[in-house]
Amino acid sequence: MTMSDPVRTEVKKAVETCQQAGIRPIMITGDHPLTALAIAKQLKITQDDKCLTGQELARKSMKELRKIVKQVSVYARVSPEHKMNLIDVLQKNGQIVAMTGDGVNDAPALKSADIGVAMGITGTDVAKDSSDMVLLNDNFATIVSAVKEGRTIYDNIKKFIKYILVGNFAEIAVMLFAPFLGMPLPLLPIQILWINLVTDGAPAIAMGYEKAEDDIMLRKPVEPKENIFAGDTGRQIIFIGISTSLICLALGFYFFRTGAEAWQTIIFNTLTFCQ
Repeated sequence: MTMSDPVRTEVKKAVETCQQAGIRPIMITGDHPLTALAIAKQLKITQDDKCLTGQELARKSMKELRKIVKQVSVYARVSPEHKMNLIDVLQKNGQIVAMTGDGVNDAPALKSADIGVAMGITGTDVAKDSSDMVLLNDNFATIVSAVKEGRTIYDNIKKFIKYILVGNFAEIAVMLFAPFLGMPLPLLPIQILWINLVTDGAPAIAMGYEKAEDDIMLRKPVEPKENIFAGDTGRQIIFIGISTSLICLALGFYFFRTGAEAWQTIIFNTLTFCQ
């Protein structure tokens, strides 16, 4: 008679998505090494036969463990102490660690991980109280969905900030440099208010509800200490803001010199259109 507890069909796809997103799944279990390896290979968590047991981990120094965790993704017959050591080593290697668990013996590891995830159905109260998040359906794929949602929110926040700052940068530049060109107040207070209410507010809020980009789970994780203006964000804000203000000032100055009464309206409309 053969007994089998097959993995859920959606887990294999979830593990693959994790790997594409730069998230490395590691199996730490109390099961037999052969069982752990068989499941890990089935899910493609590992492609080789590397599997360390708790006894082997106990004989390793911290320096050795820091090298081992970069190569080994399956650990079997481990104790709560071994789980804590592995989390500590991964964190010292600069990794952000999310730990899943359901038993009382998982509580210390759930508490020490950057993100402790307890099982809501099979998890003990101790595990739930020690964790940062509780999975109500005990499904690993839910964690992947949460990562995708988090990346989408972060992406939309960056879009929102970029859009708002570009518009405000251009407005400030127009108001600041127009007097140096001999022009009076280029925008009336009511015009500035209209821009802030209509062209800033509604589109920016809409950006917060945008769907995820197609490649959102193909990107590498963002460094925790990375500034929100890192990469091209800061440069884009400055470049687009300066470009917009120069266009507005050039048109406004031209019509101001020709004596056109509507030169302020031209600056206003140009700034609104550019935003």
